[in-house]
Amino acid sequence: MEFIGDSDQEKIIDDLQKWFEENDKLPKKINRLLLTRFYYCMFKDVEETKNLIEINYAMRQRAPTIFITRDPTDEDTQNSAAYADMVLLPGMTPDNCRVSLLYINNPDPKMMHHAQDIKAYFMVTDYRFSMPDMITSEGKALLAEGEIKIIDMKHFTLKHIPRLSIWALRTTIKYLQEAYPVRIKSIHIVNCPPYMNKIIAIVRPFISQRVFELIHFHTDDLERLYDHVPRQMLVEEHGGQAGKISDYKEELIQSVTDKREYLMDLDYWKV
Repeated sequence: MEFIGDSDQEKIIDDLQKWFEENDKLPKKINRLLLTRFYYCMFKDVEETKNLIEINYAMRQRAPTIFITRDPTDEDTQNSAAYADMVLLPGMTPDNCRVSLLYINNPDPKMMHHAQDIKAYFMVTDYRFSMPDMITSEGKALLAEGEIKIIDMKHFTLKHIPRLSIWALRTTIKYLQEAYPVRIKSIHIVNCPPYMNKIIAIVRPFISQRVFELIHFHTDDLERLYDHVPRQMLVEEHGGQAGKISDYKEELIQSVTDKREYLMDLDYWKV
């Protein structure tokens, strides 16, 4: 895990922030923690950090309905929250990763509006990346060294497939592969349905071999998941000891709502 506040590092972040604010290809402002995440993601290589930042914001400009035009209190976001839960699990794994969970909680395919659901998903990640991953007992802010994603397919049916937006799907995968400001260590698809091969056939053309090798598929046996995420971090729905999904959902919704001004301020997102 990475401690924030080292004086030499802060000078580098200061220089990156000045470069950002003077760059015509970028918005006027950037959250300092988000900027630090870009730097850590590229193993503290300044030039690679700058390249990743420019790719990230270029992608945002090409898909403003997902990344820019948004409101955590609007009807679209509330509908997405009623259809799927995205929560951040407590603590970090032994290899210092933060764990996020996406859980489809309603089996009714009519509840799915793929593009707006993706927009809500990235609102949560943008909120998260503006906050530390952990605060120590001494009050020091920590950032995780990577991220583990869990996606629960329990309520995903064949009737959901026609409601997928290929454009939103391609945009999401491209952003996660090429522009995400955190290193993704693994992706776990749990409660895979028997027709998972049909879903893979749709998404596989967009996924690089490198990223595809990070994906682990689990049916009803989650023992292999516990090799990556300790049970004490997992929710009860996945055989864990960290409470129920509902214990985290409302708190996260409120936290994202509290960041509404930041998430909607075009000076942070629009070139």
